[in-house]
Amino acid sequence: MAIGETVRYRTTSLSAWKLPKEDSCIAPDNVWSNKDMDPTPPEDRRWTSWTFITYWGCDLLNPGTWATVSSFVVLGLTWWESVLAVFTGGFLCAIVITANGYIGATLHTPFAITARATFGYWGSKFVVLSRCVIACFWLAINSWSGGQFVTLMIEAIWPQYANLANTIPASQGATSKDFLSFFLFWLMQTPFCFIHPSKLAWLFNAKAILVPIVAVGTLIWALKISGSETSAALGSLSNRVAPGAPRFIAFCASVTAAMGTWSTLSLNIGDFARYQRSRSSTWVQMAVFPALFAILSIFAAITAACCYAKYGEALYQPYEVVAKWNTSAGGRTAMFLASLVWALANATTNITANSISAANDMTSLAPKWLNIKRGQLIACTIGVWGFAPWKVLDSAENFLTFMSSYSIVLAPLAGLMAVDFFIVKKGKYDVYELYKPDGIYRYFGGWNWRSYTALLVAVALNLPGMINAIQPTVEIGNIYYLYMLSNVTGDFIAITLYLLLNRFFPAYDSLMEEPIHDVAEYHSSYGAAAESGAARGYYKEKTDDAVDQRVVPAGETHA
Repeated sequence: MAIGETVRYRTTSLSAWKLPKEDSCIAPDNVWSNKDMDPTPPEDRRWTSWTFITYWGCDLLNPGTWATVSSFVVLGLTWWESVLAVFTGGFLCAIVITANGYIGATLHTPFAITARATFGYWGSKFVVLSRCVIACFWLAINSWSGGQFVTLMIEAIWPQYANLANTIPASQGATSKDFLSFFLFWLMQTPFCFIHPSKLAWLFNAKAILVPIVAVGTLIWALKISGSETSAALGSLSNRVAPGAPRFIAFCASVTAAMGTWSTLSLNIGDFARYQRSRSSTWVQMAVFPALFAILSIFAAITAACCYAKYGEALYQPYEVVAKWNTSAGGRTAMFLASLVWALANATTNITANSISAANDMTSLAPKWLNIKRGQLIACTIGVWGFAPWKVLDSAENFLTFMSSYSIVLAPLAGLMAVDFFIVKKGKYDVYELYKPDGIYRYFGGWNWRSYTALLVAVALNLPGMINAIQPTVEIGNIYYLYMLSNVTGDFIAITLYLLLNRFFPAYDSLMEEPIHDVAEYHSSYGAAAESGAARGYYKEKTDDAVDQRVVPAGETHA
């Protein structure tokens, strides 16, 4: 075969993976997009306030939430201090979640598109990539945790599974049995990731009923095994952190970890809020999110405290607690059923919060090559196997460090998106311009240097604290106190600097007199002309004329 023929063959093979270009109702013809990135059409806007209540009720009921709260007890807080830290972190997180949810419900655009207004058309790619990586990381962590429950289910039926020969070096922190169970859970979970959540309602309803039952049963067991030591367990354990500054630092670190758990959804909640019928539906999250977060944390915190009083250690992972039930035939039955429910909880959380979110992000990054299904395939394979979740879950300290460290980037990103919409641009976005590489959200070379300057400063000030958390031998002095509330300080620094930069160096091209939010409203105003595409042509003609045409006078709309 000639060299030229080889090149042509390889080129043809690569182009075969290219997706057919889909027509977009809004993106310019020279922009490769797909319908998943278009604003949500009115017929698909079915979410209500009740939908958000059930969504958070389902998402918060997972082993990760349980482990987060239990790890605070390991840190030296009492059960009620742990619950208070969760509620405080949950409330602060709910403010950002609600704000960005409101934006999604207003624009009906996915998070990857909305981010362009704050970070620039090309600058938003880094934001989307950051969110995508963390979604894959959580997918891996939840899958590894699910594998531990698979181990317990198998041991409940075949106890000899516990003695499976190990060929993995001890330095890995995991055994052959752990990896086999991990593989089995992944094998069972992956097919569900390719089914739309709307078709898995029965699965989510089962989780919403069964997880609270397991949580109550676990709490009753914990109170029973602690016996006469229950009072001490609920009062002040022997590991309680010293009063004064050490206790305050531990509390602040717990608040930060609680916020870090949901910093990902604080950023991309718009991917779900875009399906809302009414913007007012988002406000219910301000109450529902911290309340449900705190309610589940009560069960986890009391259980961890009682286990510490009984065993001298807080079993912060649910699978560590369930493993203690392997003492009789009845205990093994309970161990199997509880493990099955917790594994279900992990799988459903992966479907809604991680698999689909990661796939959405990948689709927006490479729409020519990736769609939702391809993105899910990558997330469920490379995203699960490409990380080392067994290292993160090896100890409560590692778990807390992980949750606190990655949020030093995601928390300011979410805060900047909210403040850009509500304060800098006063809610006046142009949805059409979000899809134009050379539109009003291009800024400087496609990057909004104001938002990235604010982000870099916020991250830089928290970076020494993250390094110290990972490697405690590194001395950083009093800057550690800044890191113990990294989400709050990061948001404050980034937002303050961003507002100052926009005050003295405003991006005039991106500021509008009137908003253009809903494509559907425009199309309905133009009727048949809009449906035929004539109105869209009118919009292109008007916006290509001059820069001042981008500002919409009151009473007029763009196509």
